[in-house]
Amino acid sequence: MDKPRLPIVDEFVRHVGRLVEIQTVPPKPQPPPTKDYIFEDIEARCEIRLNGKTIKEIQTLNDIWGLGTGVNTAIVEMKEYVTREGIGPESDIEVVVIRVERQYRARPKDVTNFYDKSFFDFEPIKFGSQFDLPHPVETIVWSSRNADS
Repeated sequence: MDKPRLPIVDEFVRHVGRLVEIQTVPPKPQPPPTKDYIFEDIEARCEIRLNGKTIKEIQTLNDIWGLGTGVNTAIVEMKEYVTREGIGPESDIEVVVIRVERQYRARPKDVTNFYDKSFFDFEPIKFGSQFDLPHPVETIVWSSRNADS
């Protein structure tokens, strides 16, 4: 059996086709670096707690209507909720609003952002997106124990 070889111009290689040209292609320079855009996402998680332990997550709101709107709306809604349900500062049940700040990496897509036409849309990076980013920060911003605040 003969050793395999490279074809010459005009030779037919079965399942590949007829070789018509051989080009020497100089190596390309390094591809341009990609840019990761790091965004901070803020959401408001509302929970019911019994003796300090979470027993139910009521809802999670985000800032889709503008910066800070998720937290502000959550506080208003939870104040209405505790009033309606009769949950006071002395109750074993506590309702809290937790502000969650997290960062994530994304890359621009070649389409306009549906919600803000002045920007491109972005695709979050799914794998490795948390590399070298701070851990999420959770802060209680409202509690039914301090309902007047």
